[in-house]
Formats: sequence, structure tokens, C-alpha cells
Amino acid sequence: MKAVIVSAVAIAAVALGWTSPSRADDPPAIGAIPLSEILSTLDRNGNGCVDLEEGRNYASRRFHALDRNHDASLDAEEAPPGPEETSNSRPISIADWQDAYHARFADFDADGSGCLSLQEVEAGRNARKGGH
Repeated sequence: MKAVIVSAVAIAAVALGWTSPSRADDPPAIGAIPLSEILSTLDRNGNGCVDLEEGRNYASRRFHALDRNHDASLDAEEAPPGPEETSNSRPISIADWQDAYHARFADFDADGSGCLSLQEVEAGRNARKGGH
């Protein structure tokens, strides 16, 4: 009987559009986007790579989506520190969030072109996973 009640509540929650604390509707961290979807998600000008402005704009949209109380900073409740975020420091301002993105972009941009190819994104992710 308990399982039936739990199922009924879950169905009602979905039907009414209730959301869970996981905030599945938030844009994913850039590092969590599958490599196969990077260009379709971030390459707004269609030039085949992700330039600094495109990545920064995505990171900014993510910041504002996460900033639930609209205080221009993210605390640990709004965006818990994690391996896919730009900083483990909280609270973090939009300027610090963007600065962290700029630093990561520069690390990934191996050829200094100002535009990240899929190969550079993949190499950068692999280096981060390896602790480099």
C-alpha cells in the first residue's frame, strides 16, 4: 500500500509540474555537456568551434539560472561545489565565475586561436581528469 501511495504522489508531482531540488531544468555545467553536443550547444555563430564569447555567454546564462535568490552570487545551496564547476569557493560572484571560465578557456586553447576545437575540449577535459 505504501508503494502505491508513493507512486501516486510521484505521478501527481509530475502532472502538476513540481520540480525536485535537483533542478534538472538548469543548464548543465560546460564540463558536463557530452563532447558530441558541445558545438550544437555552444557554437552560436556556426564557425565549428567555441570562441571565448560563446563559452562565456553560456557560463553567464548558467550562473543566472542557478542564482535562485537573484543576489548576484552563488552560494553552496544554489550551486554546490563540484568537479564540473569553475570554482570550489562559495559564494562566488558573476565576475569571479567568468574569470574562472576565462582561465579554463586559456588552458584548453592549446593553439592560441581563441576558438576551442572539439579536440582541444577533449584534451582539456582529459587533462583535468588526470589532475593536470
